[in-house]
Amino acid sequence: MKSELIITENELPATVIAAIKDGRKIEAIKILQDATGLGLANAKVLVDRAWATHGPYKPPTSFADRPSGLTGFFKLLSMALLILAAWYFYTSA
Repeated sequence: MKSELIITENELPATVIAAIKDGRKIEAIKILQDATGLGLANAKVLVDRAWATHGPYKPPTSFADRPSGLTGFFKLLSMALLILAAWYFYTSA
């Protein structure tokens, strides 16, 4: 009978964590499979869980990151005209 291997995301090898921090998810799964002998599905689950805490930093989007210039102007103008049309429709009926 095959012995069970129990590994948690806290026990991942340092090379797997380094690959996750660099944003190389597929490579991290392959490294974990080679190091532990886990199957693809189990290795993917562990890497996905570790990705949530160790994955590459993505700054949160804010209002300042929205498109500016003509694109932002036309989006704002179209929203204002839509609100104005809705107001006119509901007040004149």
